[in-house]
Amino acid sequence: MNVKLEKKIIQVLNNVKAIGATTRQIASILDIDHRNVERIVKELNKKGKVIKVGRNLWILAKYKDFSKIPNFITPEYYRHEFEKITGLSFSAYPHGREIMASENYNERIHRWFFCVQGFSATFVNDILNRFNISEGDTILDPFAGSGTVLVCAKLKNINSIGVELLPIFSFACRVKTSWDVNVKAFIRAAEQLKKKVITGNVKQAKIPFLKETRRHFSEPVLRALLSIKGGISEISDERIRELLQLALASILVPCSNLKRSPCLGYTKKPNNLNERDVINRFMEKVYQIVDDLNFVKQHGYGNNAFAEVIAEDSRKVRYEEDSIKLAITSPPYINGLDYVINYKIEMAWLDLVHSYKELSEIKAKMVACDNIPRRVIAKFKTKEHKYYDEWLERIIGQVENSIKQKVNYRRDDMHLIVRKYFEDLYPVFINVYDGLVKDGRFVIVIGDSLIAGVYIPTDLILARMGQRVGFSIESIEIARERRSGQRHDFKLRESIITLKKGKVRTPRGISLLHYLEKS
Repeated sequence: MNVKLEKKIIQVLNNVKAIGATTRQIASILDIDHRNVERIVKELNKKGKVIKVGRNLWILAKYKDFSKIPNFITPEYYRHEFEKITGLSFSAYPHGREIMASENYNERIHRWFFCVQGFSATFVNDILNRFNISEGDTILDPFAGSGTVLVCAKLKNINSIGVELLPIFSFACRVKTSWDVNVKAFIRAAEQLKKKVITGNVKQAKIPFLKETRRHFSEPVLRALLSIKGGISEISDERIRELLQLALASILVPCSNLKRSPCLGYTKKPNNLNERDVINRFMEKVYQIVDDLNFVKQHGYGNNAFAEVIAEDSRKVRYEEDSIKLAITSPPYINGLDYVINYKIEMAWLDLVHSYKELSEIKAKMVACDNIPRRVIAKFKTKEHKYYDEWLERIIGQVENSIKQKVNYRRDDMHLIVRKYFEDLYPVFINVYDGLVKDGRFVIVIGDSLIAGVYIPTDLILARMGQRVGFSIESIEIARERRSGQRHDFKLRESIITLKKGKVRTPRGISLLHYLEKS
């Protein structure tokens, strides 16, 4: 009996190859009790026939080495082909892991509220220095996140434009780049708010619509937060009110039973904070903001620069032609985070969204990734595709075939998501190109992916996209090594692509390879 079941399990794992399968997935395919599968898989593991990888995934031992997987196209292949076509060699980014957003934890202004998935102020400043961006110049971030690029620019009296669709991020961008506030009045308002909360002389706000709010926070913490929110709503000065709202947003997760590392999830240890602890944390953030505002005012930072925040879909935003000297961004990754779910707490508490329907509508508008609503992909499937790349076509076919082999892969439309991801970024590249001055640069931080056992060189495909739009590829630097969330033993990278706007625009209706052949 075990021999027959072993053969069936091995056959399932042979079909799914690099993707792997959990014991429950195997049991579902074979229509048997998953406990029997668990027992047999453990026996096969002892025999060295199967190994465990990633998130409880099992694969045949022979597929541990991706080079032995039939038809698997390696990162080395794409890199070699890219270098052969473009004549470019990859280089290492000299500052390595300093690119990560965690570097912003103690940086003035940035520390008010930052996106853990973004890049660091250290990196942005390095790029600004590299391309001699100075006072009077204008820079752009079409995926502005929590405003790292805009804050760095304003601290150097450089003009900036940031486009951001997620409400909490566009709000943070705007607040973090608006320094024209009466600091003494801000302190007075915060101290009065503190006194009212401590004495109970404030009307608590209503609990946000999120169903799990009482699970997110202990009762003492929830009372304190609702009192702070209620007190903030009574403040008439909009600038002061928004600064206090951002301070509140920044302490929500640290005061909760949640953690963001980087995905939002529950901690193992319960939060034992009391009401006074919450008030103290809030005031610590307030005085951090006060300290930073006094610093920038004392040194005259930002007096001669504007920071324009556009709360919109960057595919739809057109810029004044030849007005931007440099664009820096890090777009979402194909298999990246669900930003809407990851920041729903802050958006709900700040009344930036008021229902689950609104959250879903925001998610539907964002660049496609593996958590986009199915209805969006179903609609996309019927539309004519606007972007074509030979590598991408092959990859899409591989992903589709791989999913069919696995039978119950979590999204059977993943191949369409991959296509839509690049289609979504194509108009962004066109808009940036049109807005840049001649010889202006577009710097993109992006990671590659492993999806359904298929390698996707996202950085190289985007570099090719840039060439198709009209850019020349100036450099590709490897910033750091990453690990696949699907197969932890598979190495990925995070790259910095630098594109340069030239005189001649590549015809946009043909593929890159066809254009190169004609050239």
